[in-house]
Amino acid sequence: MREYNPHEIEPRWQKIWEDEGLNTVTEDASKPKKYILEMFPYPSGDLHMGHVRNYTIGDVRARYFRMRGFDVLHPMGWDAFGLPAENAAIQHNSHPAKWTYANIDTQMESCKRMGFSYDWSRTVVACDPEYYRWGQWIFTKMWEKGLVERKNSPVNWCPNCKTVLANEQVTEGECWRCHGAVEKRDLTQWYFKITEYAQELLDDLDQLGGWPDRVKQMQANWIGRSEGAEVDFILCDAEGNAPENPTDDDIITVFTTRADTLFGCSFFVLAPEYKGLADLVRGSAYEQPVADLVSAAEKVSAVERAQGDREKHGAFTGRYVVNPINGEKVPIWVADYVVADYGTGAVMAVPCGDQRDFEFARKYDLPIIPIILSEDDPLYPEIGGVAERVRTQVPWDHAFDAEGILVQSGTYTGMAGGKQSEGEAAIVAYPEAMGPGPRKVEL
Repeated sequence: MREYNPHEIEPRWQKIWEDEGLNTVTEDASKPKKYILEMFPYPSGDLHMGHVRNYTIGDVRARYFRMRGFDVLHPMGWDAFGLPAENAAIQHNSHPAKWTYANIDTQMESCKRMGFSYDWSRTVVACDPEYYRWGQWIFTKMWEKGLVERKNSPVNWCPNCKTVLANEQVTEGECWRCHGAVEKRDLTQWYFKITEYAQELLDDLDQLGGWPDRVKQMQANWIGRSEGAEVDFILCDAEGNAPENPTDDDIITVFTTRADTLFGCSFFVLAPEYKGLADLVRGSAYEQPVADLVSAAEKVSAVERAQGDREKHGAFTGRYVVNPINGEKVPIWVADYVVADYGTGAVMAVPCGDQRDFEFARKYDLPIIPIILSEDDPLYPEIGGVAERVRTQVPWDHAFDAEGILVQSGTYTGMAGGKQSEGEAAIVAYPEAMGPGPRKVEL
């Protein structure tokens, strides 16, 4: 039996495939079309096994559909524009253009040796002017339509690479490239206003047949459209006394999709990035613990902090707000599981109905007030119609986050609770608590 020699056999057949244009798109109008695209690699060196795994999966799909009679477009390109490529060149004491294009040639050869069925006549390189001119053209067109805006916001900044990092590019507070410490900075940037299409994007998720529900839910979370209400909480002293004529500095506004749970708010949480946080604790005994919590949170990406299964950390600010629905004094905490990107960076914590709030309350021995129950819950006969509030640790091992019946909720007790429920609509319509026009869509 003849021994298989990949160094002799594979290059020979790959040359035949290339000479015959086997992978070149035919643009045959009689054939069904299929576009298969994998992520473009950074040309910072040769390919690694992560690339090989990803591109092999895409190549299998491309070959499958070609064999099924499809006209398949399966191109390759390189994500080679901007500071990452320039920084890599500097590290290797080379000119960015020379370093980048040399790596592109190396990676292209590796792709060909792997036998990936790319149409090399369709190759794009992001640092080529002929490519990025179209990005500039698209930006200009979107600007003309009012679909881009410039605003100031906190970003992940790597001082070593001198570039902004996505949340996914920060691991345990370190840059994924240089492993240096990442810090938060407020920078002015351009943003595409996908918020103009949020509802359309959400509606079209239903058209993604065959997609796992968890993936579609992740997409919905990323789009981030929420219908709810804004609620104003007024700062007060340790005795619960608020100023008679509060100014803007005395008010902390939260956005909530569950105004029906206001009676269950037993503590208040601010994101470590909340802009007024330093002023709240300045000169007090709580200033240093809060500063330590903020410093620790800066070393963790917002994506990691928001994960439900991650241990939560907090610090008491020594300050309080008044719950507008019942006048109760509520302590203000800062916690790393709250991020500033959503809403106002302030959260009315309802531990009986939110699992992250529940875990935080358990850890720091904060009250868990049951205000929404199912009628078959063991607690319901005890407190379902009782006016006096139960401010004890309920005998639960997790939050009750489903819809149910409102309990311990004043005149709203007995109403249905849940998003856009009878109870939620009634509480939002209560002007003394909510103020005028509280309805809002958060994008």
